[in-house]
Amino acid sequence: MKTRSIVAVIIALAIAGCTQNSEPDKPQQQTESEKAAAGAVKPKLIVTLPDNANTPDGCTLDAQGNIILSIPNFNNGALIEQGVITEASPAYMAKIDKDNKFSTWYEFTDEDLHPDTKKVGPMDCAFGPDGNLYLADNQLFNDGAHKSRILRFNMKDGKPVDCDVVVEGFICSNGMAWKGDKLYVSETILVHPEKVEEGQPKPKLISGVYEFTLAEMTSGVVKLKPYADGDADPRLVAEYETSNNTGFGADGVAIDGEGNMYCGIFEDGIIYKTTFDADGKPSKPILFAQDPAMACCDGIIWREEDNKIYNTDMLNNGVETIDMDGKVTVLHKNGDTDGADGSLDQPCEVLARGNELIVISMDMPWESDTLTNTKIDKPYTVSAIALE
Repeated sequence: MKTRSIVAVIIALAIAGCTQNSEPDKPQQQTESEKAAAGAVKPKLIVTLPDNANTPDGCTLDAQGNIILSIPNFNNGALIEQGVITEASPAYMAKIDKDNKFSTWYEFTDEDLHPDTKKVGPMDCAFGPDGNLYLADNQLFNDGAHKSRILRFNMKDGKPVDCDVVVEGFICSNGMAWKGDKLYVSETILVHPEKVEEGQPKPKLISGVYEFTLAEMTSGVVKLKPYADGDADPRLVAEYETSNNTGFGADGVAIDGEGNMYCGIFEDGIIYKTTFDADGKPSKPILFAQDPAMACCDGIIWREEDNKIYNTDMLNNGVETIDMDGKVTVLHKNGDTDGADGSLDQPCEVLARGNELIVISMDMPWESDTLTNTKIDKPYTVSAIALE
């Protein structure tokens, strides 16, 4: 698979709306959230990334309110083919501070790279209750034979001192979210679908979410049992069967205020919900949100302030909100763009920072009739949408 075949694009659909007048001749003042829903609030550019950050991806906030951003640089191969660059930029972790100043946060060492592929593919990340940062290392584009991992950055005085492996055996580790001392991580491909002859119907794609405890990841490296014919590792708490339109299933993961887990399916643009009983036993996933306006689910978050889920729709260059009844509303969308004005350029991840929504544009198109973004183009950008 070519590097540019990565699948991650944000939607930005704009819904027209209006507010009631509080007086016959005096319009009621709109909140920023209402303006955004009405399309009056547009994304603004907050960071222009350097040339060695050609493919940003997952992000999270640290205790000081800085954004920690994964830079896998999956676009290296395509940019070399196009003659834009002559040498690949290594993957690394970056920081965007509260003043939106960009800097390097961590440079991977040779010891951090996978021993077989000699590469690392940093994607989603999240700080655990131990204060350390956990990271999905996606090796799918290097080797699809269960090489993907979960890494841990060990922190001291607010800075990463080193990195080690805590989980092995994913095909495509992707999204993650913590609930107490448990980490939920999506496996975008639980088992590679069987190949069929051209013109024949594709088999369904199986993906899911694993649950790991802090204790087991602290006591040694967890080695996942490969999934086969429904025989799964006992840590698998959710399993999904989807269309196999793109070959990318479970993606973003979020936990709401009641401890329910949500997972977005990249290729089908749907979100599933999993509840847990008093003993922590998961229910069978139920369909939570589906709407024609939501074509793709990449990164998702639950925001406490308004009790809503936010989804990055990579196919549509947009972001949608989903209320707790599963109602989907387009927050913003735009057409094909280079993102220089802050417009979304194949967004893949979303993050709540105060009263704004931080949106990461991956800008990594592949050949598709449904993808709004058509080419990799500078600048590489991070945008923000005001919420209230």
